[in-house]
Amino acid sequence: MFIVTLSEPLEVACLTRDRRFPRLAFAGSCLGLFLAAGQAGAQSLLPDSFFADRPAFSQPEQAGTPASCETIATQLPDSMPPDSRVDMAIAGTVSLLRTDGALWYVAVCAEPGVRVLCVTYGAGDLKLGDMAVLRGGYNRQDKRHVLLDPCLASPWTGGDGAER
Repeated sequence: MFIVTLSEPLEVACLTRDRRFPRLAFAGSCLGLFLAAGQAGAQSLLPDSFFADRPAFSQPEQAGTPASCETIATQLPDSMPPDSRVDMAIAGTVSLLRTDGALWYVAVCAEPGVRVLCVTYGAGDLKLGDMAVLRGGYNRQDKRHVLLDPCLASPWTGGDGAER
């Protein structure tokens, strides 16, 4: 026997079997999907004025012009609205390349400047000392550290508009 349960505030209908555990598990799955969809829609887009004088930054999943390690500090915003996502692109020499078996960590730019760390699922053929382009979701950790997560790391080809 199937029962239709309706949660009025969420306006989500889920079909469940008339057994306690499967019903709760299925209802929880439906609620999880609803909340995940709500989170994706909750991110707000930044106005075009945010991107003025910041060519390394772009709306999510759009290509920005990669900055260099020398020029990125002048483009970093002081703050970001907590419900927004913006992407950043940077080209630099790979100074850290590590994996924990599941994720790869690729860093560019040396101290005393701004360090940028990319969290990705693969580093391809990148090696320490290679020129790379990192593109991903911007998260400022502090004055000298930026985290790009999710991120893509690829070899710098010279034809991707990166500053030199």
